[in-house]
Amino acid sequence: MSLNFKSQLQNLDGIYAALFSAAEIIYAELKKGAGLKFATSSNESGDDQIELDVIADEAFFDALKRDGNVRYVVSEERPGLNKVSDGRYSVALDPLDGSKSALVGIPSGAIFGVFENAEVAKDFNGKNIVSGGFFVFGMNLEAYFADGDKVYKGIFNQDTSEWKVLPIEGGLPSADVLAINGQNQMVWDAWLQAHYADLLDTHNGTTKPHNMRWYASMVSDMKRMVLQGGLFVYPRANIKGYEEGKLRLVYEAIPMAFLIAAMGGSSTDGDQSLLDLPVETLHQKTAVFIGEKSKIERVEAAKRNHA
Repeated sequence: MSLNFKSQLQNLDGIYAALFSAAEIIYAELKKGAGLKFATSSNESGDDQIELDVIADEAFFDALKRDGNVRYVVSEERPGLNKVSDGRYSVALDPLDGSKSALVGIPSGAIFGVFENAEVAKDFNGKNIVSGGFFVFGMNLEAYFADGDKVYKGIFNQDTSEWKVLPIEGGLPSADVLAINGQNQMVWDAWLQAHYADLLDTHNGTTKPHNMRWYASMVSDMKRMVLQGGLFVYPRANIKGYEEGKLRLVYEAIPMAFLIAAMGGSSTDGDQSLLDLPVETLHQKTAVFIGEKSKIERVEAAKRNHA
């Protein structure tokens, strides 16, 4: 592997090298069709695993534990804190996001967040994150991430085994695109049902309704967000398993919110920024709204003003 990237943050280069090298291993396995069947296990959040979930988790853990700047590795697939050194940083992982979508050929990926001075679960919060982003395992192996306040895209050249990493400039684009799964709309909170209907309204004659796009793979939906703009939503619902939302605050919501904030976007759980939410447990779930700042403001206003 050759990675032509230098972090603006102290002692982070080795962590990036570990993350990117693990992503290469997982992508190679995925291309071979390895691990694309259900395992006989579930992860710490109770989700069924496919074999590649386990392969991906082990690849990241094995790479990161070799870097002396990594204190803890925490993963959606593992219980608790896994200490590897007394380093300054800790890494939170969703090692294979969109794994079930990968079974039918939709691009999956991995999500990571790097946190400073994290010792217990509550420290893996939006105040302590210094880097966050994701890999996409699609037609190409790609990375999108924020290193502090700067945002980058990386693409892997499979012929030369080299990464080309370039800055993403110009901020978050704007588009009336809504990424949401409407399956549970009848059991969403009433304010969200009303806001959803407003975004899709074709009768008021003043605005074009939002286009709906949904991959059921957060990394694919967030790649579209980075490149085109819009709004990503995974809300809570009044149904078993969705009471607090489905996505994990530490492994998915905070890293993605950090990346989009670095591009000038915003996030909320409906009431406050995902980066301001207190973390109580590592596998805590939350409602997630991420996107353009104006769209997030409309979400919060819709909830606040609903009678």
